[in-house]
Amino acid sequence: MNLHAVLAVVLILAVPLIPAEVRDEIHLQWSICDPNPHIVLQKLGEDSRGGPKKQNPITYFDTDPPVYLQQGRMFRTKRSHHEDLSVVKVRFVEETSDIPDTVNCVWDRYGDQTFFTCEMRSPLNDDDDDDGMSLWNDEQVRFAERYGDIVWEELVAFGPFLNAKWKLHLEGFKAVFDDVVVQSHHLMEIEIKVSTLEGDGVYHVVTKYLREHGLELCDDQESKTLRLFQVLGYRIEPALVVASHDLRWKVKALDLAAVGVV
Repeated sequence: MNLHAVLAVVLILAVPLIPAEVRDEIHLQWSICDPNPHIVLQKLGEDSRGGPKKQNPITYFDTDPPVYLQQGRMFRTKRSHHEDLSVVKVRFVEETSDIPDTVNCVWDRYGDQTFFTCEMRSPLNDDDDDDGMSLWNDEQVRFAERYGDIVWEELVAFGPFLNAKWKLHLEGFKAVFDDVVVQSHHLMEIEIKVSTLEGDGVYHVVTKYLREHGLELCDDQESKTLRLFQVLGYRIEPALVVASHDLRWKVKALDLAAVGVV
């Protein structure tokens, strides 16, 4: 059965929940392909001698070879604000209301691609293991499985990798510059959070600013997760996003019509 058929089955079986609160926010992201963060900071006129503001470990999870990333589902553990967290993300091609109300959703932009990305976080306990289902609470499991089956015991940990972060101001906007170090590679990214109404304007202004300062923007503007697996030697096609809300209801409507319900 091909992926589209699998998604159709999943969508027919899915039960709608209360829509999540959607934040009027877009995360503008630029993938940077300079050799290392010190060069980037120098080009931007920043002092890199003091080191990053934060440097915490991050671990990514998927099968080996990766499968779920290509379906728009991502799993990781990381430290944020002195707290260890597990994170489940699902990426959609467009806005959807088929999301639990406990999930936080925003827009993500890489180059010309914009995604609707929803995530659920959970604190990690000291006795949580780095495998199987122990890292993910029941709500996270239900959220991830809403969009397809998952063999949790087959998830493999990739990492931990050090994730350094610097705070910047670019053209009057607060930005975060972060660097995930994988082997000898620096997977660098700049992120600015603005309202969706500001998104296009800010993206073009900041892109121009980065180019004028000589930053090497990656030819393929892609997420760090996708780039990480490519660096590790996996052939990853552009991430397949799970089907949109409209497709979900179209498929369900066709199914109901077929059995004479509508």
